Amino acid sequence: MKNLGRFSIFLLFFSFLVFSQIVADPVRTDNAEVELISEQKTIQPGQTFWIGIRMDIRENWYVYYRNPGDSGMPMMVEWMHEDDFSIGEIQWPTPLWLDVAGGMTSYGYYDNILYMMEATAPAGLEPGTEYTLLAEADWLICEDVCIPEYADLELTLTVTDEDVDYNDEWLPLFAETRENLPVKLDYWEASAVYEGNTVTLTLTNTAFDISDYDEIKYFAKKEGEIENGADQPFRVEGNSIIMELEKSGYKTGDIERLWGLVYNSAGWDETGNIQSIVVDVSVGEEAKLIEELSTLSVFSSQFLLILGFAFLGGLILNLMPCVFPILSIKIMNFMQMAGHDSRKVKIHGWVFALGVLLSFLFLAGLLLLLRAGGQELGWGFQLQTPAFIAFMAFLMFGLGLSLMGLFEIGGSLINVAGKANTGDGLRGSFFSGILATVLATPCTAPFMGTALGVAITLPATTALIIFATLGIGMAAPYILLSSFPGLMKFLPKPGPWMETFKQALAFPLFATAIWLIWVFGQQTGVDGLTRLLIGLLLLSIGLWVLYRWKAFQISTTARVVSRAFVAIFIVAGYFFSASSQAVTEQSADGISISHGVEWQAFSNDLVEQHLADGKNVFIDFTADWCITCKANERVVFSSNRVKDRFDELGFEMVKADWTNRNPEITRALESFGRNGVPLYVIYSENLDEPMILPELLTPGIVLNALDQIELPEDLTNAGV
Repeated sequence: MKNLGRFSIFLLFFSFLVFSQIVADPVRTDNAEVELISEQKTIQPGQTFWIGIRMDIRENWYVYYRNPGDSGMPMMVEWMHEDDFSIGEIQWPTPLWLDVAGGMTSYGYYDNILYMMEATAPAGLEPGTEYTLLAEADWLICEDVCIPEYADLELTLTVTDEDVDYNDEWLPLFAETRENLPVKLDYWEASAVYEGNTVTLTLTNTAFDISDYDEIKYFAKKEGEIENGADQPFRVEGNSIIMELEKSGYKTGDIERLWGLVYNSAGWDETGNIQSIVVDVSVGEEAKLIEELSTLSVFSSQFLLILGFAFLGGLILNLMPCVFPILSIKIMNFMQMAGHDSRKVKIHGWVFALGVLLSFLFLAGLLLLLRAGGQELGWGFQLQTPAFIAFMAFLMFGLGLSLMGLFEIGGSLINVAGKANTGDGLRGSFFSGILATVLATPCTAPFMGTALGVAITLPATTALIIFATLGIGMAAPYILLSSFPGLMKFLPKPGPWMETFKQALAFPLFATAIWLIWVFGQQTGVDGLTRLLIGLLLLSIGLWVLYRWKAFQISTTARVVSRAFVAIFIVAGYFFSASSQAVTEQSADGISISHGVEWQAFSNDLVEQHLADGKNVFIDFTADWCITCKANERVVFSSNRVKDRFDELGFEMVKADWTNRNPEITRALESFGRNGVPLYVIYSENLDEPMILPELLTPGIVLNALDQIELPEDLTNAGV
């Protein structure tokens, strides 16, 4: 009996452990109770069913819709289980219109909310087994203050080959949420036209006669399109509802698409049960332009103009200082090859161009792929990653040591100069094209910014054509030089002087390495900078070992051991450096001083508050790795005339620092049709639209732009 009692206790304890693994308790934060739930207790292999994140919100607190409005952040979910269990996007219920502090408007939910998602089980699941879904959820929850919260969620489901068992506890909640989801009703036809700063949306009923309505609200699914807090006047004319929507102050150019939902308190059907309908409609003539580009109408004047901008941007990119070190090496290679077979010179030029072109297409494909996965990225995104900056610093420093003669890279970029008649030389030309493209990404040359901004909004095939044209523009001078060797006669003849020239080219590479080290320090702080310098020390030791043991006749064993030490030093140095994490350092009040100017850290809320107060605003979209940005800042803000003029006009100076990844800044860039830095924007009540300045600035350009802004009357009279 005693043993039986012990066995019973063990059995109860084991059952408790099993049950606790199957049923996960809700996660309780300071302001909400959150759990992952399913409409079914059991699932079948390959079956599609519904799950959701249920949130019970603290009284008077709220969370945000997918478009949070003037401020906020929506629910973000990252799934941690196997990829073969497919989870669809969140189905967002109709939000509430929230008037929050500071005269701003947000869209969100009070009390409780279910974020529904469609799930599809893998066909290979075994009946009788269990599968656990794992998710990390992040959200912002607000009352008078806003607090970011997160939860690790899990849901265990039993796999069966019989009829599924539904979860009676949650069926009513899923049904209620479905009733609050916007739907598409075919008998409501939508059209929209854009004029001035207003989009007029017309909804026409073709099924029954409509009466007067009291409350209709449009909620945009995408941020930065419609002014969130603006009035939305509407009227009923016959069987049509005509709404007027104000364009967002962050939106440049015309609105091309209305994509959102429209809420009607009286309902959109005859019974009044359906209160929200989906609207997705092209706007006026601008939509036709996008449709033409989407169908690859490459002979249209609009598309050819964009390709022209792309070609010029790539061509001018050769003049950017971030490209100079590698291209100067390539020019040296052409000089050395000038005395050889002209046919092979031409081949090297085309191989170099192929490296440039394929690199542009690879970066474009990677960027489009990541953006399709919901990442907020832009041109130069890889330079926001400390590990990539560390790699480039190692590469530039190592190539510089090679040019100085410390060691030789058998088939690499640097050694190609003396091997124009070998396969290694062709590989070197190809690699130099790749490296030139990688170094070009910190720069957005004139014309290039416009082409990139358009390309990233278009279908993948069309975007890739634009990126390919950028690459062709960058490679064009070298194709020309290699295809017409007669131009080589204007270059100096090969001779002993070229060894001196080769060594001299190491200094631009060292300068580039110094710049990369500085960028790395800006991203990771002093500790990260120290780790990178230690990593470069280990790289130097490894290359010294490679050079030292190569200088003697040594055994095969000694050679293998020395190469192993080289690999250990270099790899360990890189990973020690690359493990540094990005940090953001900013003063408590968000103010930084640069070139004698007080800069406020960018946020949408800050800019909108300044605009609401009637102030002029200058926004500098910049990054520490953007050489063009730094050159512009030094040239423009070293001018006391420019700084004094900004002061006279009462400008609020705002800096959007994109050195590290920042989704809010990325979205702001997109709202101006741009995908990279630099970008300079002027807001003023005296301007109908925000003014965008050129990518390359001079004090004269900025002063001419400021002359278009009249001095506010209260400031004019202040000194009288």
